[in-house]
Amino acid sequence: MATARLVPSTYYRSNSSYVAVSNVANMYTNTDSTTHGTFTHNRASTNNTYYAYLRGFDFSDIPDAAVVSSFTVKIKASATGHTTSTSSSYYMSLYNGTTAIGSTSASGRLSTTVTTFTFAHGSLTWDTVKGYGSNFGIRIPLRRASSNTADVVSVYGAEIEVIYTVPDPRTITSTLSGNGTISPSGAQTYYDGDEYELTITPTNKSDTVTATLNGTDITSQLVAHGAGSTVTATPTDVTTSGIQSGSSYAEYAIGHSAESPSSSGSSQNMYASSGSTGYATYSFDFSAIPSNATIESIEVRCYGHRESSTISSTYVSQCAIYNGNTAVSEVVDFPSTSNSIITLEPTGTITRSELANLTVRHFVGYYGGLVLGISFEVTYSTGTGIDHYTYTMTVSGDATIAVVIGSQGETDKLYIKRNGAWVEVVAYKKVNGAWVQQSDLRSLFDTGARYIDKT
Repeated sequence: MATARLVPSTYYRSNSSYVAVSNVANMYTNTDSTTHGTFTHNRASTNNTYYAYLRGFDFSDIPDAAVVSSFTVKIKASATGHTTSTSSSYYMSLYNGTTAIGSTSASGRLSTTVTTFTFAHGSLTWDTVKGYGSNFGIRIPLRRASSNTADVVSVYGAEIEVIYTVPDPRTITSTLSGNGTISPSGAQTYYDGDEYELTITPTNKSDTVTATLNGTDITSQLVAHGAGSTVTATPTDVTTSGIQSGSSYAEYAIGHSAESPSSSGSSQNMYASSGSTGYATYSFDFSAIPSNATIESIEVRCYGHRESSTISSTYVSQCAIYNGNTAVSEVVDFPSTSNSIITLEPTGTITRSELANLTVRHFVGYYGGLVLGISFEVTYSTGTGIDHYTYTMTVSGDATIAVVIGSQGETDKLYIKRNGAWVEVVAYKKVNGAWVQQSDLRSLFDTGARYIDKT
């Protein structure tokens, strides 16, 4: 059995004017922590309830093949000036975005005593929690007991403690003979069904590369890649369709990358009319990429936000890569009202001719959002020489991959026929009056001459 403790990495507050946050990094730890950050309700009223959310648990820390036997959500916290109402609406509980997950209240009420609370599961399963992704979170209610005293909630840490097992770990071992590199190298742990990819890079690009899998030759399955170059394009133009308001804001992203976004519009939004979805289509210039190029990979990074943390058919702020009017990537939502980067990758192979038709669409609903920069990164090769090789397989049991580069491979051998049988012999050549054993047998002989064994 293995144990993982997933901790939050982001927060959200329902009102940025009346909810102050300090030392938030102290909240991004597990419940063993002895330091804290705070959420403070600073409106002088007992009639207003605001909410803070802790989100961003990294579910990728749990292997895909894991069988989860149990999980527990916890938070370590205390509060001063907090409401004394016994209403269940003031209990901390679990949320998907800003939608409550039923029957998941905390094990107690916030008080001046530092306490580690656990949350009920309700009907939650691990697959459901994992499916919520970055929207899964803990909601903390903020309401003053007195208009004269701020409600301060101190959070020492939060976590999802996961108990799991991973069946049948497999060992994939890669070895190298010759001049070059392989990655990964040596013994690595995988699980049945995982994809394993080995990259082989010869030092001398003209060297022969061969490989075996458990002693069986797989050289024909190696994929050769030319020397790669990378171009990163930013939007050159944008058109909009179905945008009800803020269509001019779409132009903020033109000429801006995700890493150096526009400084305008960081809190503005464009949106569609009620009950509909609109979109902005961003175009790019790929003329710097040769027409004979082979597209090795594409990664698109979009910097932006959503108007509301809720994700639904009404609350929309998402991006996808398009080839003409056909989506060629998954649609990815912006996770937060705070600006962040989302990443898109094509789900299939893209050719050089198709590249000219690729665009990025940003979809918005009645509650929308905005994109402030896009980096469209294309890695390509021109086939002017082999730079490296890759080998890909689906893991099924332990395996050993042996790679041989250049002269470390099988060498030429010399045979002569004696008494009706072929016998391997060693070749010598006289060099500066001395007999020297030769390894390059092909350079020794003239194909137009005949040679006699005189032994």
